[in-house]
Amino acid sequence: MTTHSDQLLCGMDGGGTITKVVVCDLEGNIINAFQTGSINHFGAGTERAGETFAAISDNLISKFGCLPGILFIGNSALDGRADETLVQTLTKGVFHPSKTVFHSDVYVALLGYTLGKPGAVLISGTGSMACGIDADGVYHTAGGWGQILGDEGSGYHMALKGIKAALRGYDGISGPTRLTSEVIRFFNLTEMTDLIDRIYNPPVEKSVIAAFAPEVESAAVEGDTVAMKILDDEAKWLFKLALVITGKCKTKNLGYYGSVLIKSELIRSRLSALLSNQNISLQVPALKPETGALIGAFRESGNPVTETVVLHLSKYQ
Repeated sequence: MTTHSDQLLCGMDGGGTITKVVVCDLEGNIINAFQTGSINHFGAGTERAGETFAAISDNLISKFGCLPGILFIGNSALDGRADETLVQTLTKGVFHPSKTVFHSDVYVALLGYTLGKPGAVLISGTGSMACGIDADGVYHTAGGWGQILGDEGSGYHMALKGIKAALRGYDGISGPTRLTSEVIRFFNLTEMTDLIDRIYNPPVEKSVIAAFAPEVESAAVEGDTVAMKILDDEAKWLFKLALVITGKCKTKNLGYYGSVLIKSELIRSRLSALLSNQNISLQVPALKPETGALIGAFRESGNPVTETVVLHLSKYQ
C-alpha cells in the first residue's frame, strides 16, 4: 500500500511539451527534480497524460519509498483550479493518498513571481497566456485559448506563421523568403511537397511545429523581412496580452516566463520597448514555475512560506 509523507511537498509545471517536477522539504530545500512528458490532456491526449502521471508516481515512490503529502500541479490545459472529479479522471488515482491539486501552468508561474501577492505574469512558450491577482485576491486571465483558437505570441504560433510564409514563398504567392529553404532543411525534406506527409501522416504534435520557432528568429536576425514581420506581429500580440492583464489587475509590475520570452532577445526587447511607453516594467521572476507550484503546495499544506523557504527555493536552477 502506497503511503505519503507530510515532510515532502511536490510541485509540477506541465507545459505543452514537457513537465518539470520538483520535490522539497519543509525548509524549501529541493531534494529531487526531473523532467518527463506532457500532462496536457488536450494536446497529448488523456491516455498519454495518464501514462505520464503514472510514470511520475513511480519515479517518486522509487526515490522516496512514498509519495509527497501535497502535489500541486500546474497544467497548461487548464485555466483555473480543477475539481476533484477531473483530478481523479486524469490521474486515475495514482497519487492516492496524497492531496493532489490541479491549477493552470500560468498560475504556478504567477506564484513563482508574486508568492501569492498581487501582480501579473505573461507567458510565451509553446503556447501563450497571461494571468494575475489583484489587490482583492481575485484571479484574472487573458489568452490561453490553445493552438487552434489562439496562442498568438507563442512559439507555436510564430513557427506556424513561419512555415506558412515559407509555403507562400515557395508557391510564388508572396515574395521570396529564407524561410522556404529553412523549412526544407529543418524537416529534412527532399522536396517541399514532402512536408504534407511530414505534418499530416500521422498528424504531428504541436511541439514539432513549435520547434521551428528558433529558425524564424534566426532568419529575422539575418535580415529576412518576412521573418522580421512575423516577430514584430508576435511581440505586438504579447503587448496586447500584457496590457489586458495589467489593466485587470491594476498593476504596472509584470513578470515573464516561457521559452520565447526567455530565449528570444528580439521579441523580448521589442515587447519591453512597447511596455515602457506604458510605464510597465517587464521583470525576471525570482522562482521558476515548478518552484512556484511548490509555493502552492506550501499554501495548501498550511506550512508558512518563510524568507528561508523562498531563499532555498530560489537556489534551484
